[in-house]
Amino acid sequence: MAIEVPDIGLRLKPDLLPTAQIIYRDMCNLRPGERVLIIADARAPDYLISVFHGVALMMGAEVSVIETQVPRGGATYQPSAKWPSMVVAASTEADLIIDFAVGYAAFIVEAIKRGARVFSPGDGIALPYTDDVLIRTILHTDVQAIRRRAERIAALFTKASLCTMITGDAVLKVDISGIDGFAASGFLWDAEAQKFIEPWAFAPPAQPGILIPEGRANGEVLVDGTLLYHPVYHAAPPTPLRLRYENGRLVDIGGDPLFAGRLRDWLEKLGDEGAYKGPVHLNLGINPNALLTQHPEWERVMGSVTCGMGDLSLLGVLIGDADGPLPKSTVHWDWTTLRPTILLDDVVLVREGILNDAVC
Repeated sequence: MAIEVPDIGLRLKPDLLPTAQIIYRDMCNLRPGERVLIIADARAPDYLISVFHGVALMMGAEVSVIETQVPRGGATYQPSAKWPSMVVAASTEADLIIDFAVGYAAFIVEAIKRGARVFSPGDGIALPYTDDVLIRTILHTDVQAIRRRAERIAALFTKASLCTMITGDAVLKVDISGIDGFAASGFLWDAEAQKFIEPWAFAPPAQPGILIPEGRANGEVLVDGTLLYHPVYHAAPPTPLRLRYENGRLVDIGGDPLFAGRLRDWLEKLGDEGAYKGPVHLNLGINPNALLTQHPEWERVMGSVTCGMGDLSLLGVLIGDADGPLPKSTVHWDWTTLRPTILLDDVVLVREGILNDAVC
């Protein structure tokens, strides 16, 4: 399975302007006079930051931009990244934080506790083609329909007691009794209900699912999509990777010889017991225009399932729906399977990567 190449332009795409307006108006409910802090780093093109700066000004907001360093280790090491005190201080003044650089961080959690809203257009990473991703997955889709579908799927997760994922001859069972599903719809604001629904959201939408406390997963899964563990990039194994779990811990890595060996070697050298814990989240991609690129949009590919491993202590607080013990680790890594069959109790939610329209 190859990683797909997005549309990388050398100049501003005019379609980015209405896309930013949709994000501010429909997804964040930005109001005149609010203070917006845009956090970026050198991975984000200047024109991307300028658009989000300019559109917020156009809507009557007070806007500041601060650029921080590219964190060592990339997305995988977000839970242990250290941030400059000036970035942390700026976050204390914001009503709305547009996060192109940080992702999971203690100071983001603290900002939310103080009442700020946080929207991450690149899910913590703004790569050079983030504009293409946002245009495809927001402007060129019906994001309100995606939001409503995400909410229906979240309700199905909440109602169920057992999640069964079948990938080829592998079966993974997750006890989800007493766990509330969450929509991960990309929306802070529900315009139809005229209310704020989340304090933190990421784009592109959407990725409904569950946060999983320790000790809930048993069985095997075949990973045929992406594997994010490397500190710089994620990759697609040429043949499926086979992961086996016992009581919420990864106990065996097989399948594709190269990637199995790389993952085992990384985990052993990491020396972090928390990195073996999981899955800590299970999410279903439902965006029809998401692709398998290096951007985290790969988690939203239609009908795919992404599961996270390692730290849940920050994500669990950001989403606010975690129940039970939250695994802690210096890393948070992910794997994706593209053609799963998902059963919630006896309800078929997905069959070989195709969503069941009759239930969602």
